[in-house]
Amino acid sequence: MNAGPRKVDAEYAIEYLQEHPEAGLCCEDRRWWITPNANETDQQVLLLDVVEAERLKDDPRLRLVSGIAHAGRSLWVVRRMT
Repeated sequence: MNAGPRKVDAEYAIEYLQEHPEAGLCCEDRRWWITPNANETDQQVLLLDVVEAERLKDDPRLRLVSGIAHAGRSLWVVRRMT
């Protein structure tokens, strides 16, 4: 039985993003979620409230992706460390 996406804090979300490098943090109209695939930003696996999401988006391990297909939507992914 799938209960849908669950709400998490910033610490859990960054762990998820680091363990799933294809995932991303999305924002649209003050709604925040983690998508399992940054190329398919409509999917939601985790939800964040605004305060937690603001903390997460400013994490130095994430970077903002420019030029995504959805107007009005923002996407952050884990930085590639070389």
